[in-house]
Amino acid sequence: MVPDPGAPAAPQEQNHVLAGELILNGQRYHLVPAEPSMSPAPASDVRLLTSRELQVVSCVCAGWGNKLIATKLNISTWTVAAHLRRIFVKLGVDTRAAMVSRCLGAVSLPPTP
Repeated sequence: MVPDPGAPAAPQEQNHVLAGELILNGQRYHLVPAEPSMSPAPASDVRLLTSRELQVVSCVCAGWGNKLIATKLNISTWTVAAHLRRIFVKLGVDTRAAMVSRCLGAVSLPPTP
């Protein structure tokens, strides 16, 4: 059946999601609407993270860059990057913002060092 171009469109469910920019500690982040299926990571996903990975997540949540995280945790920036890659894989995300979003409601994070 071909839809009639003059017929009114069927009502669609609308999700009002914020989009825009966020500037945090001088860093500019672009916020885009999340997919409707995106939700906080199940607790089981976050429980896959090691204590060190949770420390890294906590630092990223505080807005710290890799250099500052490395300095505060006494590790190299390469090690920070490796932790982030493993965290992304475990949580099924591909950005720092998505990682923070998945972790914030799922588990209590350790305080930043």
